[in-house]
Amino acid sequence: MNEKLEESAQYLRCCSNIEIEAFRLYEKLSKKINYPESSFILGFAYDSLKCAKITQGLVDNFDLPETENMNCKKNLSALATEISMFSKKLSKINNLNYEIFCEVLKELIALEDLLGEAYTNYVQSPATKILADELSKIVTVDLNNFKKIFETFVEQKEKHRETIIEIMYCYEAKEADRLKHIAPLIKYQNPDSWIRQ
Repeated sequence: MNEKLEESAQYLRCCSNIEIEAFRLYEKLSKKINYPESSFILGFAYDSLKCAKITQGLVDNFDLPETENMNCKKNLSALATEISMFSKKLSKINNLNYEIFCEVLKELIALEDLLGEAYTNYVQSPATKILADELSKIVTVDLNNFKKIFETFVEQKEKHRETIIEIMYCYEAKEADRLKHIAPLIKYQNPDSWIRQ
């Protein structure tokens, strides 16, 4: 197997490993939040698992040695490290209050951006052509259709990002409404009269 092909397949294997970690992260988070937000987060988890299985299926056609996330390229290893750190941070959180939940959602937005960027970089690189050419020896593969797989992943990550932002806005509205009902309502008829006394 030539070096470029192996590098391309390793990149996809690293993406698959990262998506599996993202699945675990989303699954862990979905258990810590309430319905209906948890169902959206769990949906993201299974979308990540789907991406992992598809990329793993592509890579399984090649005879590659098993690698850990540490052997990935710099940008992917940074992403894997960020997911790992975020997962550890999430494990330590028992109660998700408003501020923590908003911070978690912001982290998820950044995570989706990084995952989308990883697939965008792959689609724009010559690695897709190398892998598609090698796969065409086994089965008929059109380069545009092959790229479309990863472009769909990017679109999916963008939809996740938009949904997370919508969840954040809904949660902020719920919190504002909750605070409005908790705070006592006092009307002052003449507050200036206090000054004169």
